[in-house]
Amino acid sequence: MIPILLRPVDSTGDILPVLSVSFCLKDSAAVAQLALYRLKLLKGEWWESPSRGCTIMETLQSSRLTEESTERLSADLTAYIRDTEGVTAVEEVIWKTDGRTLHWSCRLRTVFGETETISLSI
Repeated sequence: MIPILLRPVDSTGDILPVLSVSFCLKDSAAVAQLALYRLKLLKGEWWESPSRGCTIMETLQSSRLTEESTERLSADLTAYIRDTEGVTAVEEVIWKTDGRTLHWSCRLRTVFGETETISLSI
């Protein structure tokens, strides 16, 4: 596998400038950031990949997330992240709902080792 290098981002998701490659995210940190990018861009996949994006958006647009729909949505997100380059397993998945908002987090096992927890609210 080719090493993954990503530029770091700030708390709002804006890409930060770097002086050299040594300031880039590497290995498991880069894989975790790549997975988080994919999660944040998932809402746009209704256009690129209707079978994924539309299902998730339809679930989120329901007036209130039920236990069943939240469980299905969490499973969809887990499967989606498992397809990220460098991810070998998705572990410690935690989810909870607040009206139509899903708070989802997990830890990743990558080809480089384990990551810190990544999380998203959608």
